[in-house]
Amino acid sequence: MTKCDRALRKSALRVAVLVTLERGGTAGGHVKCWERFAEAAIALPEELDLTVHFLGKASRVEHLAGHVRLREHPAVFSTRRLRFLDQGAGHTDLAPFHPAVAAALAGSDVVHATDFFSFGRSALSHARRHDSGLIASIHTDIPQFTRIYASDVFRRMAGARLGGMLSDRLRLPDHIAAHMSRTIDARLHRCHQVLVSKPEDYQRLLERLGQHRLALLRRGIDAARFSPRHRDRARLQQIYGIPTERPVMMFAGRVDASKSAMLVAETARQLIQAGQDIQLLIVGDGEDRSRIAALLGERACLPGHVPQETLAWLYASADLFLFPSTTEVSPNVVLEAKASGLPVLVAASHGGAQFIGQPGADGFVLASRNPADWASVTGSLLKQPGWRHSVGKAASGWIDSKWPSWIEVLRSDLLPAWRRAAQMARTAHPLRDVTPADESMAA
Repeated sequence: MTKCDRALRKSALRVAVLVTLERGGTAGGHVKCWERFAEAAIALPEELDLTVHFLGKASRVEHLAGHVRLREHPAVFSTRRLRFLDQGAGHTDLAPFHPAVAAALAGSDVVHATDFFSFGRSALSHARRHDSGLIASIHTDIPQFTRIYASDVFRRMAGARLGGMLSDRLRLPDHIAAHMSRTIDARLHRCHQVLVSKPEDYQRLLERLGQHRLALLRRGIDAARFSPRHRDRARLQQIYGIPTERPVMMFAGRVDASKSAMLVAETARQLIQAGQDIQLLIVGDGEDRSRIAALLGERACLPGHVPQETLAWLYASADLFLFPSTTEVSPNVVLEAKASGLPVLVAASHGGAQFIGQPGADGFVLASRNPADWASVTGSLLKQPGWRHSVGKAASGWIDSKWPSWIEVLRSDLLPAWRRAAQMARTAHPLRDVTPADESMAA
């Protein structure tokens, strides 16, 4: 390293981002978005020294550049130890503190928690002791996610009858989710800056945190990787046996209740029963994968997890994208599908809806959870190829004209928030002490 390089590194803002999830081919959008931000940071050596911390099977460091690195740390108490929590959503670390992560944060100007599991709680502790800037971002609707999986855990552990009583009559999942919401809000209250991706979250937190501590964090899009230009129906037939003339409905994500994958399958079943010649393409894995295969037989194509390069041409080779998940705050897959030229159908009042510029023109927002209503909209699009193509063209055009790249989001959303957090830590904005009520909620 030259003297000039050392001088630049010294002046750059030192940021540590903490993601208490594992990297790898099966990782979801939370992990992938931080990998994309790290790649974008390569272009900013004078402004940023970035380390993104993930869970991993062993301690290791991957250097993307002299000023950008990805670090992996073994869990202290992995959810793998608790079989009743094995739900396919990606394992995390339940330990209240991670000593190796805490030690690795030394010298950081800003620590950025993307959750409040082991790594995020270690970030809270480090920032309070060392006067680092502390920032948090919301990537998943954890209370809703908790509500769905708690109900599933009760039924698996206690049986359908008792588990159903705990869930439906006593509403234990709702109580657990409410406790989780209070816990998260208490920890957000301790941060210098909070980044949210869903407009509803911004409005909910505005009164409590104040405008000076709250900002929006978008997701970027790689419009070269995800593009209608990659459409290849001949390849789709060659590899997956899908006839070139058969319309393809697509879903990508975790194939379970948290993403409402069965709603997509039930929609496809109703269309097939109504005489529509369609194929359902489900990319991803999860406990509902076998149920979908049993429900639809050969009309369900289930390749599991695929590399990003494969995912790109699968999007472009499909004809519709359905994503009825209710746990999202900013789903990457909806942006990727739109960039690939697909009409998208998303659930109302959740993160995907913000990516529809004009409902009915560049995508569709459905409030109903009834597969018949999803089948009605989908069936109309399938019967009118001209309308379908027009919506798909508008979808990719909206991405091209309205949506930023990863480097633009890094420069416009993240860097300003990190700088504000660092400045607040240096001046008259110490981290807020936790009140007794907050302590009880954050236990």
